[in-house]
Formats: sequence, C-alpha cells, structure tokens
Amino acid sequence: MQPLQCAECRAEVLVRKNSWEHTSVQWNAEARAACRELSNARSGNPDRPGLPLPRCGKLTETIETAARDGRLEIADPAPVRPLAESH
Repeated sequence: MQPLQCAECRAEVLVRKNSWEHTSVQWNAEARAACRELSNARSGNPDRPGLPLPRCGKLTETIETAARDGRLEIADPAPVRPLAESH
C-alpha cells in the first residue's frame, strides 16, 4: 500500500491500485476526520453504526489522477477489457 494525500482535503490514506478497475483504500481516524465527504455521510444513519461509509469522490479523482500520472503503482495494469471495447 502506498500513502496518498487527497487533493481536496489533504487527508492521507493508504492505497493499493490492484488494477485499473480495483482499488483498495485504508483509512485511519485522522483521515476520516479530515474528509468532508465522509464527515457529511457519517450523520446519515445513526441507527446503523456498522453501515459501510460511501466512498469519497474527491479521493477517487485523486487516485485516478495519480495512477494516470504514474505516481501510484498499478499491480496489474492490463485492463479487464480492451479500452476500445469499454464503451
């Protein structure tokens, strides 16, 4: 896992880009507290404390940019489908 800082809120998480289609993100308490999107989502349903939090769109953008720029290693860079067949 590689450390990566969100371009929006500067929260630092650990990221593993397994492929273009699969990414693992490990949050810590400090990063969760810094993320505005997750802070807003936490107030969503207090009756479901184990409910998975939604992903952060800004962090997703940061991860995709870092992968395209070569700052984030991709374990298997071959796409599942050839790019020409994606759409």
